[in-house]
Amino acid sequence: MRPDVALILRDGLIESGVDFAASLPEKNLEPFVALLREDIRVLHVPLAREEEGIGICTGAYLGGRTPCMVMMNAGFLTCVNALTLAAQYAQIPMLLIIGNNGGFGEQYLMHTPLARATAPVLDAVRIPTRVVTEPEMAKGAIADSMSLVQSSRLPVAIVLDGACLRD
Repeated sequence: MRPDVALILRDGLIESGVDFAASLPEKNLEPFVALLREDIRVLHVPLAREEEGIGICTGAYLGGRTPCMVMMNAGFLTCVNALTLAAQYAQIPMLLIIGNNGGFGEQYLMHTPLARATAPVLDAVRIPTRVVTEPEMAKGAIADSMSLVQSSRLPVAIVLDGACLRD
């Protein structure tokens, strides 16, 4: 991810009221996660697994925070149970920022099945999703998604694809 895209994403989260973020180390998202980790306006919690991030974001919300979970699509696919049972059933609002490996422009065979599964799984578990393909779309997508997160009291996903994810 380019540093300018990471800044757009971080600024969009801050402007939308996000003050808590959880993530795993991930090369594709590191410039963005580094900004969250270093920003005093956001409490960043590093994770060992994505699924624990859903529980941690749930606790953050119950403690008065506005949470965001940052992950790649492989991580999203591992935490569908936690999202369905904890976040949706208990109506825990959280923004999911999901990097989409395996889409157009992907160079690695092992990532391509992930992209084919991500959108259908998001749809199957009824998580409203906005796909962001260009950096200029990111701030507006975050603002719109956070409005829906707050009004629905449910998780909403932003999927970063194309120029948003690649250097």
